[in-house]
Amino acid sequence: MAWVPGGSPACPALCTCYVSPPTVSCQANNFSSVPAGLPPGARRLFLQNNVIRALRAGTFGPSTVTLWLYSNNISSIQPGTFRHLPALEELDLGDNPHLRVLAPDTFHGLRRLQALHLYRCQLASLPSAIFRGLHSLQYLYLQENGLLYLQDDLFADLANLSHLFLHGNRLRALSEGVFRGLTSLDRLLLHANRLATVHHRAFHGLARLTILYLFNNSLVALPGDPLAALPALQFLRLNANPWACDCRARPLWAWFRRTRVSSSPVPCAS
Repeated sequence: MAWVPGGSPACPALCTCYVSPPTVSCQANNFSSVPAGLPPGARRLFLQNNVIRALRAGTFGPSTVTLWLYSNNISSIQPGTFRHLPALEELDLGDNPHLRVLAPDTFHGLRRLQALHLYRCQLASLPSAIFRGLHSLQYLYLQENGLLYLQDDLFADLANLSHLFLHGNRLRALSEGVFRGLTSLDRLLLHANRLATVHHRAFHGLARLTILYLFNNSLVALPGDPLAALPALQFLRLNANPWACDCRARPLWAWFRRTRVSSSPVPCAS
């Protein structure tokens, strides 16, 4: 049922508003900025598929639970834009190829946030404190960016994260503390990167991980048996890597002999 007819003072022009749950839908209307006069009690805001360029503080009301801004032209997010959204559970900023840079405090204060979409935003790096305090986050979508590296403890506050999507970036190495703190992680997708080095303790602490994708990288070997730290692993994909089947492969073959993990073939390149 419509909340207020589109075009009336209580519902922005070219938008449609609904009562239950309170929803404002302004998608695919060629908006170059967030429409003025969004009803302050709206719980769902759908602003995807426009040409919005910038986000400013004070635009969104504190009742917002779902905020979709994907497929726009967002290049800047003013500090404090999301700071006073205590109810926000899902934020989709994906497919904004001009975003590229995020301030360290962009998402601070979003204590109820459960899903954060940042795919296809041309991000080359992430500030070390970008995910600080997001204790409720369960789904993090960072795929198809230009990420070159991930610093230690980047995800340290995300103890409830279950899905982490990092495929389609330019990562070359995984350090010892890169996934530290992800004690609830179930799914880790790292395929289609440029990984050549994985620290032997990179997966330490991921006791609940069941799915790991490492295919289509530049891995020659996995020294020191990093997979031994994954007791719950069920599905593993390692194909499309230039594996060297020499002495360096011994830890991996030994791990395969003692596990029942479902795996893709691991063909030798040399």
